[in-house]
Amino acid sequence: MSAFEVVRRLLVGYPVPDEFVDPAYPELLQRLGGLELTLVVAATSLLLGLPLGALLAVGRQGPALVRWPAVLFVEVVRGLPVMLLVLLFVHLSYPLLGVRVPVALLGTAAFTLHAASYASEIFRSGFRAVGGGVVDAARVLGLSRRQTLVHVELSIAVRTMLPAFLGLLITVFKDTSVLIVVGAAELTCTARQITVSQPVNMLPVLFLLLLMYGGSAALASLLVARLERRWPGADPRNDTKGLP
Repeated sequence: MSAFEVVRRLLVGYPVPDEFVDPAYPELLQRLGGLELTLVVAATSLLLGLPLGALLAVGRQGPALVRWPAVLFVEVVRGLPVMLLVLLFVHLSYPLLGVRVPVALLGTAAFTLHAASYASEIFRSGFRAVGGGVVDAARVLGLSRRQTLVHVELSIAVRTMLPAFLGLLITVFKDTSVLIVVGAAELTCTARQITVSQPVNMLPVLFLLLLMYGGSAALASLLVARLERRWPGADPRNDTKGLP
C-alpha cells in the first residue's frame, strides 16, 4: 500500500459493500469512514448535545418536577464511562426497540447524551459567573431586561464558557476513538485495519494518527482563541497582532 493510499484510507476509510448499507437509514453516514466519520460523529453530537445541555441547565433551575429528572439524567450520564455508554446503546437497541440501527447512528446518539450532560454543567457555571451586581448596574444604566440579557449576561457568560466548550469539543472529538469497540469505521478503527493488513506501515500510520488527532485539536484551539479575542467585551490588550 502506497503512502498516498494509506493517507486516503485514514481520511475516508474503506469502501462499504452495498449489502451492509441499510436503506432505512441515511446512506451517507453508513458509507463514511476514517477521519470523515470521526468529524461527522463529533460535530453532530455537539450540534445536538449543546441545545439539549442548555435545556438541562434551564431545567435544573426550574421546579422540583423538572429539576430532579434533569439532575438525575446529568449525574447518571456523567458517571458512566463513554465506552460503557456506547456499548449500552449498541447492544440494548435491538432488545429494547426490536429494530437494527447502524452502529454509526447509535454511537452518535451515545455521544450526544455524553456531550449534553457536560454541556449542561458548562451552561450552568457560565450563567452563575454573572454576578448580580453586574445585572443591577445594567438596570441602573437604563437597559431593559432583554438588553441586559443579550448585551451583558450572555456576553459575559459565553466568554466565560468558551474555554470549557473548547475542552468539551476536543474531548468528544478524541473520545470517538472508543467506537472501535463496536466496529464503527472511524479514524482509529481504520488505522487498526491498515496496521493489521499491512504491519510494515504501523509506524507511519501511528504518526499520521498523531498528526490528525493533534492537528485537529490544535486547529480547534486556534479558532476558539480567535473567537474569544473578538468576542464583545474582550480586552484589546489581550489581542496579539500577527497571531491567527
